[in-house]
Amino acid sequence: MLDMMYEVGTRLLEGFKKMRKAEKLGIEKYVERREALEGADFVIITIGVGGVKATHIDIEVPRRYGIEQTVGDTVGPGGIMRALRHIPALLDIARDMEDLCPNAYMFNYSNPLTPLTRAVQRETKVKAYGLCTGVFGIRRLLAGYLGVGPEDVEVYVGGINHLYWIMDFAVKGEPGYPTVEEKIAKEGMPERGTGTILLRLYRIFGLIPAPGDRHVAEFFPHLFMYKEAMEKYGIPRFPEDTVYDYKIREPFEKLLRGIASGRRSVDELLKVWGLEEEGKGIIRLMEAIALDKRTLYPGINVPNLGVISNLPMWGVVEVPAYVDATGVHPLNMGSLPKAIVGILTQRLSQYEVTIDAALSGDRDLVMQALLMDGYVKSVEVAERLLEDMLRAEKEWLPNYWFNGKSRN
Repeated sequence: MLDMMYEVGTRLLEGFKKMRKAEKLGIEKYVERREALEGADFVIITIGVGGVKATHIDIEVPRRYGIEQTVGDTVGPGGIMRALRHIPALLDIARDMEDLCPNAYMFNYSNPLTPLTRAVQRETKVKAYGLCTGVFGIRRLLAGYLGVGPEDVEVYVGGINHLYWIMDFAVKGEPGYPTVEEKIAKEGMPERGTGTILLRLYRIFGLIPAPGDRHVAEFFPHLFMYKEAMEKYGIPRFPEDTVYDYKIREPFEKLLRGIASGRRSVDELLKVWGLEEEGKGIIRLMEAIALDKRTLYPGINVPNLGVISNLPMWGVVEVPAYVDATGVHPLNMGSLPKAIVGILTQRLSQYEVTIDAALSGDRDLVMQALLMDGYVKSVEVAERLLEDMLRAEKEWLPNYWFNGKSRN
């Protein structure tokens, strides 16, 4: 995989240089992380411990107990297990950064984004921030619903990753929420499909949740994560239409192998939907810091520290932020409605317990996280599920889960 991606990167770079772009840019490959990190200014993380195989186990084992997850990378038993696999790995990277590039920025894309970002911020001195492309997706979703272009929609969000709320937005410079109300008054509420979950929760809580129906629905398992509700609202079952679907991944992997071997053109890769937006996002951030090009990024996961006044100060929140050579400066978003604060605070607390479990190998703490999570139907189910998942994912978990010795 490393050799293939190196060849793809090299061919991309050759194409840019022919266009007289990125003439000073180089690409190197490493098999030793510390060699790659030494003297770095930015560290971008997109790892998946256990790969797609582990992600399928995250969903398939709970499914034996009647537990459905439509994505499973943030909450639910899948989100918890993913955190247990990834937190030690991210902390190992962060420890090396403290030693080899202490002033570098860590930009993490790996899920579950909030607990991973929080773990690094809590346990190290690394400047760690979480990034997710979902904030761009909600612009597209709103634009499609309102019949305008994504460039016509400006959103200001506040909350936690995969369950933030649109605190304000504008459509072509005009207030967005009145426009939504006019649309609902004229056409009614959608009964099924894209936007249904978001608009139904908007009617109840007064703000539109984001980034999309699948992620948001998973935070309300008692409402949406069971067979009848999924069928009613058109919520897909995992892995349908996700990056974890082997049928979706196979053509993309063939494209990468073809580019690496020279049989296919890099132009095909550049035309893949979504890659340009995601790539430009992180480049914008690095340019803002390195070249002092001040930019407003629509959603960055940062330490709260009062940015959302009625959420815990220690929590990680997703909010807009100005970025320049002096760092990341989140906007003060004020307060959220009390009901939303209750939902988010409970999740932040569950994440904190999950982090403690990941660092200690304490099964009781994982049980607490599972019971707080809302997916399991009984203590007995939680106990059996936990043992089954630990056994199924043993090869990707630290040894202290099985030898009685904690990481610390």
